[in-house]
Amino acid sequence: MTNHHGPPKSLKAATPGWKLDCQRGLMAFVGWWLAALLVSGLLPSMSDNLPISPLWVANSLAYGTVLAIGVKPVPYFTMAALTWNLARGDTHLEVLVGTAAFVLLMFFVVVFSSLLGRYVERDRARRLLRVPIIALMSATLFTFVGVWQFSNGRPAPELIIGLWLSEATSVLLFTPLARQWLRHGVQTWALPEVKSRQLPMMLAWSALAIAVLVLISAMENMPWVLSSWLPYLALVMPILAVYLLPVGLPRLVAPLFMLAWTLVNLNLYTDAAGVLDETAMLQGQMILFTAALVGFLSIEAVHSYHRANRRLQQASRQDGLTGLNNDLGMTESLAGRKVDEPHALIGIQVPDIDDLATLIGLDEVHALECCIAETLRETVPTGCVASARLQPGLFALLVPMNAAPATVAHDLRDALHSADQDGGLSVARLELRVVLVESIESHDARHLTSILLMASARAATRKGEHFYHHHGEPEQLIEAHRDALYLVGYLRDALAGETHSGSFEIFAQPILDLRQPEVIRAEILLRWRHADGRLLGAGDFLPIAERFGLMPRLDAWVLSKVLSILSMHPGGERLDEVAINISGDTLAGADLVSLLSECLARYGWPSDRLCLEITESMVIHDVQVARENVRQLHTLGICLAIDDFGTGHASFSYLQDFPVQKLKIDGRFTKGIVQRGIDREIVRSTCAIADYLGARVVAEFIETSDQMEVLSQLGVHCFQGYGICRPIPLEVYLEGLQQGRSMIGMEFAQAQQQCQTPGG
Repeated sequence: MTNHHGPPKSLKAATPGWKLDCQRGLMAFVGWWLAALLVSGLLPSMSDNLPISPLWVANSLAYGTVLAIGVKPVPYFTMAALTWNLARGDTHLEVLVGTAAFVLLMFFVVVFSSLLGRYVERDRARRLLRVPIIALMSATLFTFVGVWQFSNGRPAPELIIGLWLSEATSVLLFTPLARQWLRHGVQTWALPEVKSRQLPMMLAWSALAIAVLVLISAMENMPWVLSSWLPYLALVMPILAVYLLPVGLPRLVAPLFMLAWTLVNLNLYTDAAGVLDETAMLQGQMILFTAALVGFLSIEAVHSYHRANRRLQQASRQDGLTGLNNDLGMTESLAGRKVDEPHALIGIQVPDIDDLATLIGLDEVHALECCIAETLRETVPTGCVASARLQPGLFALLVPMNAAPATVAHDLRDALHSADQDGGLSVARLELRVVLVESIESHDARHLTSILLMASARAATRKGEHFYHHHGEPEQLIEAHRDALYLVGYLRDALAGETHSGSFEIFAQPILDLRQPEVIRAEILLRWRHADGRLLGAGDFLPIAERFGLMPRLDAWVLSKVLSILSMHPGGERLDEVAINISGDTLAGADLVSLLSECLARYGWPSDRLCLEITESMVIHDVQVARENVRQLHTLGICLAIDDFGTGHASFSYLQDFPVQKLKIDGRFTKGIVQRGIDREIVRSTCAIADYLGARVVAEFIETSDQMEVLSQLGVHCFQGYGICRPIPLEVYLEGLQQGRSMIGMEFAQAQQQCQTPGG
């Protein structure tokens, strides 16, 4: 059968790599030869006693190449050195020894660099140790080889010193240069722009370097007082380059300056007859070596500083757990985009992340967040601007508007659902919230976290879906967040007794019991009165109070205030039962029982006339503590009711955990009960459960007599809602009770019209 799809994948993958290795090897071979030819032309052997070049660049460039890309170019460098030694006319033994020493040094470079990376943790220490030790080993080994090759008897000290200085200086200058070139490319040597502040500094350094070299070349005509310090002025030039030039340039200009300085020294110390002053030249070589060493250390110190600074900047923009951007990184990604380029912001929130960490452990939560981050990486399109973990449990994805963000959000929800089904998000049973906010622009960069938090709060209200698509302007969410912060401040002030910005108002809504109409029951409802007179229902401020951790204080205030009013008002004596809502945080609080015991004792209110309502959909963070609290409350005689029964995920587990005496059916099952059979069956089942538990059933949101008739046939006999009585201020309600009124039905229609309160 004919293969119409081309060569096998393995061959396709292998062929380009093989060609690339050959190309790099050829470049290594040619590069070594060019360096050797250039140095031989510019810096020939110094004299008969010093038959060596003052700098030998080729080997140093080879070491830098091996440091950058590993052992692959070693055979090509070996072939280059071998052919060079043969072309130079060395004996076979000299060729063998010289080439073997070179190969040995290259393998030493590889092994030593690997050992440094394994056993020396600090990057700065590795950078400061690597090249100087390579220079020391290379200079020592080639000094032995050179002494053996060039001396017939006892070697002259000048030859030993010259060999060592030549090799060591070359390695210090050119090995880091080759490594930087191959690691980072020539862009690190880019000249500063014309308008850059660094350009005048570079021009000043260049002018000073040329002036120093000119002065050194004319040093023999100067007085001794001036000529003696000029070489030491040149020694400072590499250090000045480090601090005056852009970060990448000193690695290039320092070797070039040292090469020019060497040429000047050769010309300076060679007389008209061509005889070199070897002593003066070696003194110059020692200064050159000192300059190379000081320059290397200065460059590495500054490079280490800049690398550390870059790592800090990167760390400041990157989330350490997931590797995504953090809040700052995402903000800068958006702020750097074009002003007229709108984006969509997709958010993922793990609700109650702190409580989840307490429940299952921080390691498990971190694993969950890493799984979400990996799902983000696998799902996001290529055109995604940035993805981030803005804070624990809150992830963000920035997508261009032309990349179909609604589709991306849908795909992301499916991917998260699949991960949940596969077990990767097995601990995410708190229903991840996904939000989509459109028309995000660069000026919204500072408010991304606030936008997502507000959108996620709205997603939390979407029962069973937990997805929110915000079609309006993001400023609406920002304004809502700002209003929430203002309201939290007002709530805190009110709890502290300051009412200039608003105050709490306590309302009561009667509950009718058809079997015991003489029994008077009422539920306490909380309202917030703004300073401008506006009245907010509980749904407008209690979620905000819960989000900011105010519910335990608020519940304690309501309990104390209500019992105080009831105990002091004569109408309170006629009230057989008062129901007060408490939050999950309060129910699981360690001081709930002591708080209630103190309030009941202080105000003399019988415990069997108090009912505490817990919302079925609320989160109870410590069920064990809550269960013990409920047991003690039951011992005290306090009634417990489950409000909004059937709307959350914990309906039946609450019945197992807590001994309840009352189930309140949510309005979503009673509003359409006359028309919908499924609602009737739900209510019928709830009544059956209540009968088994010996609990009463209360139907909420009752507005018509038809509702009451159907519910009565199903076994419900307690009703609450606008059809029974609208919520009215607690004092007004107690006044009516004091006058002997039931406060139910049309008897107090006038009082209801005066109150004008929102529904309960």
